[in-house]
Amino acid sequence: MYVKTVCLLLFSAMIPVSADHVTGVLGGHVILPCTMSKDLVEAGRRSSYPTSFVLWQRRNRIPQTVHKLLPSGVTYTSRPARDRVLVPPSLTDQGIFSLHLNGLMEQDAGTYRAVARYGGSKQKCLVTLRTIKLIQFPLSPLPENSSVNLTCRIVDPDPSSTSVRWLYDGLLVQPSSRISVSGSRLYIHRLTLEDHGKWSCEVDGARSSVTLLVVGVSGPDPLLVYTAIGSSVELPCNITHLPVERRLPFHWSKDKKSINDNNQVVVLNHVRPEDAGTYQCDTTYKGHRLTRLMELRVIQVSPSGPVFTKEGSQLWLQCNISTSTGKERFQWTGPSLPDGQRKVIQGTVVDLPDVHTQDSGAWTCSVYGKNGILGELEHWVYVHAAQTAGVGSFTSWHVLLLLLIIILVFCLAVIACISFRNHKRRLSHLTALTSLGASSTSQPKKTSVSE
Repeated sequence: MYVKTVCLLLFSAMIPVSADHVTGVLGGHVILPCTMSKDLVEAGRRSSYPTSFVLWQRRNRIPQTVHKLLPSGVTYTSRPARDRVLVPPSLTDQGIFSLHLNGLMEQDAGTYRAVARYGGSKQKCLVTLRTIKLIQFPLSPLPENSSVNLTCRIVDPDPSSTSVRWLYDGLLVQPSSRISVSGSRLYIHRLTLEDHGKWSCEVDGARSSVTLLVVGVSGPDPLLVYTAIGSSVELPCNITHLPVERRLPFHWSKDKKSINDNNQVVVLNHVRPEDAGTYQCDTTYKGHRLTRLMELRVIQVSPSGPVFTKEGSQLWLQCNISTSTGKERFQWTGPSLPDGQRKVIQGTVVDLPDVHTQDSGAWTCSVYGKNGILGELEHWVYVHAAQTAGVGSFTSWHVLLLLLIIILVFCLAVIACISFRNHKRRLSHLTALTSLGASSTSQPKKTSVSE
């Protein structure tokens, strides 16, 4: 058998040769191509014995047989490649003698040679196989502001022909002040949450990837929070991509003064104007400080008069923010009118020179930013009708108060009459009982004598 193989290899110098380069990712699947031309396949089918034979060897100082398919259908596979390589027998009569290699390992890299025969047709194939694997150091997850090295480890028999492309979420990476690229190495310093995602190195279409996890405080810095006075608000210090088993200590401060709160979320109930200010949360992960600023801005309304307003009087409402950027947009929405519509006024001030009862109700001040509504506040206005002569004055609160007093006096009078009547009745009953007792005492006793 060895003599036949040597003779076949010597004769193969006169056989057509195809040369290819294949790149595979460690642990993945590759196909080392070896295909006859259509003319050779047709010629093989017309031969007296249209059977298939293929010998795949890895070129070393001494060629090592990887896989062999005999005309009888018997196959031979080397021990290191056992259960990992295959030449599908069903494809050989089509002139396809490609070697399928699974579970790719670094030691699989090298130059492979195949000698294939179909009937009287012969084909020789040379394939150079390189392997790649993307290695991250240190491993994820990594804190914000830390650094990471990505290395595309390439095992290539011909390193001079290797060209590496770097990708982030499928897009070509552009070097910057934070990202340095040097061939098969990529370095990122001052990591941000935007660096979280899939990083890949690509060589000849083969792509090896890692998912970079960055632990940090989510949200913009600073985070602007708008809330209405008197409402409740939460200031969250949300940590992204933190392993479930890890618990971090938190420290909070307001306007650079420490707050006695170690929770991940600060809750403010019934917000007051003095609650407005700059809040900061701090924590530490893997020796790196994670911090985020939050600007709390309180929305409040300054009315020109009391909540209860007389019809016909003047009233204005001013909506303001504790600390304004000057880029906010204000809009007032009045209570529902009889026709179902609502009055809408642009600006910070609502000026009502002649208040009517239909102005009574909830006035909503809405604050808008570039991306939509930031917050809103409801201010209630109560309007009582002006006092007029005639029956219509019963709608005035003065008349209503008078009616309530009259009803109260009437009720007290009725209660007094009933109490007096009951008292008088009890006296008459007591007098009758006294008279009856006296008459019973003065009546003489009668004595009967029996003879």
